[in-house]
Amino acid sequence: MNKIELAKFFDHTSLKQDMTIKDLEILINDYLEYGFSTICIPPMYILKAMEINKTTNIATVIDFPLGYSGLTSKLCQANIALEEGATEIDLVASVPHIKNGSLLLYANEISAIKRLMPNNILKVIIETSLLTPTEIITASQICESSGADFVKTSTGYGARGASIDDIKLIQQGAPNTKIKASGGIKTLSQAEEFIKLGVSRIGSSNSKQILDLFIIS
Repeated sequence: MNKIELAKFFDHTSLKQDMTIKDLEILINDYLEYGFSTICIPPMYILKAMEINKTTNIATVIDFPLGYSGLTSKLCQANIALEEGATEIDLVASVPHIKNGSLLLYANEISAIKRLMPNNILKVIIETSLLTPTEIITASQICESSGADFVKTSTGYGARGASIDDIKLIQQGAPNTKIKASGGIKTLSQAEEFIKLGVSRIGSSNSKQILDLFIIS
């Protein structure tokens, strides 16, 4: 794998609460320089990102980071994000639905959002740090059956980020769905390990630093 191929695995991410327009400009410049798959940004910055560079492939988050809103709110958020120029959506699924055994509600949420965006990529964040191994498998199964394009491990705001065990459990539950590993991925060795496991996308705010290490290695 060369540097260009590695860069395409990354959603170059900034979702910190105090993100500024200057941060956004830096993120876009990194995206253009390195060729990352997307930038992943807060919804409030979609229009500004399009203003800075209309060719930018924008992923944004819906109901981030807790996923507490009802379906109507999530649909509204997703619709606005798509209208403003987002090409990919990272949806925070409702963890309580899994914990409560409300699996139909969990499935309906994912399938409704996907129906809204049949030609765009939907990544569903299941927040693995809050789920038991059985729940991770169940959540992943529902993501696959409900049309999600990716199962994503984490928001990065949970108790921990992605782990190798999480990826293996997701693969059990959703063998035909792509996986995005996210949360706590800061080194080249971590990224390479996830890619070897079969992960198709990595979310990281350290993408640039990781790619720079690849040049050295």
